[in-house]
Amino acid sequence: MKQHTQSRPRPEPGRRKEAMEKTTKRIGRMTKSIGDGGWEGLFASGTLARLLTTLLTRPETHFYQKELADGAGTGLYAVQRELVRLEKAGLVVRTPRGNRVYYRANRSHPAFEDLKRVILKTMGLGNALRAALAPLAGRVRVAFIYGSFARGEETAGSDIDLLLVGDLTLREASAVLGPAGRDLGREFNATVYPPEEFRTKAREGHHFISEVLKGEKIYLIGDAIDLKGLGG
Repeated sequence: MKQHTQSRPRPEPGRRKEAMEKTTKRIGRMTKSIGDGGWEGLFASGTLARLLTTLLTRPETHFYQKELADGAGTGLYAVQRELVRLEKAGLVVRTPRGNRVYYRANRSHPAFEDLKRVILKTMGLGNALRAALAPLAGRVRVAFIYGSFARGEETAGSDIDLLLVGDLTLREASAVLGPAGRDLGREFNATVYPPEEFRTKAREGHHFISEVLKGEKIYLIGDAIDLKGLGG
């Protein structure tokens, strides 16, 4: 992981509480359009939503039915029924191997990228990372995914590139992101900047920050307006 930090005093309790409330509102702005039911509320079946989350966020992986049932926390019959629906819709590819049948997401489906980005911003990767970052939310001004995941070009071995701007250290970020990475089966490549250092480097045209700012992003905390404000 990369680290860019500098020592600074911790905010007073009152300021930390105010910052936490502001960050919570920023997170809410990013998810309220999905509705109170969340990602699963878009589907008649919660099993279908959880299957799509697993399949579309790990498109290079072949799963057998028992793996998918365990991951969805439901029975095998329910998973089999939804897999039939997904296969008919062309969203999954079915591959028999010996006495097992494996399933993976169909990346060539016209709706693949759009569905995956919705999942990443709500129920899947995005939701897992927002939950992981919640203990630090009052100290993070902006956090987003960039790189191959944000562009929809990741492979089975791709790390999740993550940039955070706030009053925290890489060690603190790693402590909360580690368990999420194990759950997702992915490694994180996290970069942490204090706000003033980020602002200075953005104004100076620092190569790494300039490239990240130009690229695709999936926001976890804050949004494009907050990021623009930080860049000065």
